[in-house]
Amino acid sequence: MDIAIPVISVEIVTTVDDDLRETLLSIDEEAFGSASLNEWSLPPFLHYGRVYLARFNGKPAGIAQLMRDWRDLELVYLYGYAVAVDYQGYQVGTTLLRHIFEALPRAGFKRLQLTVHPENLAAMHIYEDKFRMQRISFLKDYYGPGEDRWLLEWNWEKS
Repeated sequence: MDIAIPVISVEIVTTVDDDLRETLLSIDEEAFGSASLNEWSLPPFLHYGRVYLARFNGKPAGIAQLMRDWRDLELVYLYGYAVAVDYQGYQVGTTLLRHIFEALPRAGFKRLQLTVHPENLAAMHIYEDKFRMQRISFLKDYYGPGEDRWLLEWNWEKS
């Protein structure tokens, strides 16, 4: 019996058709609800930021958006990172982040920062244990009252 080995690929997306736009927005909304990307915020990321798409056997399975820091040209911020529920547990998210971390030094970046909800233990495990990101600071009320976040950082020179 032949068992098909899943193929996970990662690409940079700069344009989307209607179907891909809806899929990307759906993946992000599934993860972030009302704080997700929408039809107004996705185009600027496509044109001025960087959008990564992970595919599982050719099907869109994960998305990540990056923006550069204007005060520190060696720093990039991971604005969003989400894997569709149907593809969680298949290494899609790990592959996506690994690809991003490998690409950053080639693009001139030495550090990546992100924020994560303190109770999001699954994300904290991935960021801290798998990718050795460090907690930089606790951001009280970062997104408003009661919306605290940890600021984490990945440093190419320390990884």
